[in-house]
Amino acid sequence: MNSRLRCLAPGHLLTFFLVVAALLGCRPASLPPRNYREVLVVNHTIWLLTAAGKIEVYDAQGTPQPLPSVAAVTAQHLATDGDNVLAQIGSRLARWNVAKSRWETVGKMPATAFGIAANRQHRVFAVTTEGVLEVGTGKTYLPTSWPNHQLRQLTAFGQPAACFMDSEDRLWLGFGYGEWGGNIFAFDTNKHKFSDLQFNKFNIELSPVKSFFQLPNGVGVSAGLQHFTNSGTLAEFTPAGARLLYDTWADRDTARTRQPHFTEQPYIGPATYDAAANQLYFYSQLGVYQAPYGQDLTKLTSWHKVFEPRLHWRSGQPDAIGSPMNVLAMLALGEGKLVLLTQNDGAGIWNGHSFELLTP
Repeated sequence: MNSRLRCLAPGHLLTFFLVVAALLGCRPASLPPRNYREVLVVNHTIWLLTAAGKIEVYDAQGTPQPLPSVAAVTAQHLATDGDNVLAQIGSRLARWNVAKSRWETVGKMPATAFGIAANRQHRVFAVTTEGVLEVGTGKTYLPTSWPNHQLRQLTAFGQPAACFMDSEDRLWLGFGYGEWGGNIFAFDTNKHKFSDLQFNKFNIELSPVKSFFQLPNGVGVSAGLQHFTNSGTLAEFTPAGARLLYDTWADRDTARTRQPHFTEQPYIGPATYDAAANQLYFYSQLGVYQAPYGQDLTKLTSWHKVFEPRLHWRSGQPDAIGSPMNVLAMLALGEGKLVLLTQNDGAGIWNGHSFELLTP
């Protein structure tokens, strides 16, 4: 167990449990029946994959878009492919051609995959137990080293918490292991090798990954954990390595800074970047926060709270003391709008004034 957890006093532990119980107790009691697995934004259009494998499409205002050929299929995974949408439909890999409004068969897929992605050359990659699979060649790649040295030898992949193809055709995979932190890998899909990432002050051994997102100078990552206390990190991977943007461990209450008590620190979930507005966003149990990229964001007081959606929480997670993150993904729609994929409440849009759940 890491030293940051050992230093908590018994009184702090009791306070934590009381606060978590109060937070969970104030949430609505009943869970809605509809949940989603994946979300994409393609040209300001929202694509959602339901738990049953059905695809729903909405415009940026939340209006359902009727596409009978899309609604007719049952898919396992979705991914962006330029201005089009890629889908695993059983053992078939298909691309929805937006301009022609039709499916086009791309190739075959293995029976099971954790996720799919396409690079700028439209080459398709799948994340499998054996590693990163290039679908066109059938070759699989597994890293020979890993940044989190608390974990035993890596011989296979599990379900990643985040999968993201960046603007340089690198496939980013992020994992979360609760109190044992996380792992991050970046696979160069053109050179067919894993990048040697420099983590610098970003402590992956305390950081279960929640999301990746494109930033002007590199790739952003969010990580967070609820284990006796709340914590989270926002960082950017540049050619020089990881650079911390915000870290709750460096933003604790002191006589000098007078930051909030640790029970009010954000439990950071997914984050995103709106390039047109140059705004960063992150979700936490305290709400969604916003700040301009490029400024000093090391204190929570540098961020502006935009809204706080009332969402359900589940108690208990297998690898930490606390609640699992209840928002799984957050993407920018432009013009200050966001789409949130939740664990328990379906998906919803922040339209700049209110948060509304999507209804088919």
